[in-house]
Amino acid sequence: MLNFHTSIFEMHSANNFSMKEKTPVAKINIRGNIETKEFPSKIGKILGIILPKESCSTSKNENITSLWLGPNEWLIVSNDETSKENNVYEIEQILFDGISKTNLGAVTNVTDQFTIFSLSGSNIFEVLSKGCPFDFESNNFGNNKVVQTILNHVDVTIHRKSESIIDLYVRRSFANYLWDWLKDATKDN
Repeated sequence: MLNFHTSIFEMHSANNFSMKEKTPVAKINIRGNIETKEFPSKIGKILGIILPKESCSTSKNENITSLWLGPNEWLIVSNDETSKENNVYEIEQILFDGISKTNLGAVTNVTDQFTIFSLSGSNIFEVLSKGCPFDFESNNFGNNKVVQTILNHVDVTIHRKSESIIDLYVRRSFANYLWDWLKDATKDN
């Protein structure tokens, strides 16, 4: 059982930019060889989703989203928040039994490791560009794309859901620091 704690107790809106913490949301890291037949087939049967093969891409169904993190790594994220009292995830055990126990890959629950900031507004990328070297204007970073980068010296994963909505994944230990930085960064817009 995970020990879910959050220290972000507020929502923030300023200058057509809004943010809130999405919690708790199940997050499971999966590693395996996508080039074998057995690994992607087993994942597809368990999750009802095909893992994305292209860099920075995503795939989703009604319940989960899969984020491509590397050639052999994906982050499986619940599309819905769960109760803070119930943080046992059935899908984690099913994946563990079907993937890790059969030596097809590795399954790790990272729900407690990361938090998600849901950012929205017309100037999201202006705000993020103040502390991020990534080129958000790149043609390769359209809707439903994901990138791992640095934001004000903090490792983050950015999932662009649409032109005005993103999910920002940050390690929980840096959440307050990055939250405060984002609040400050919105003051000038």
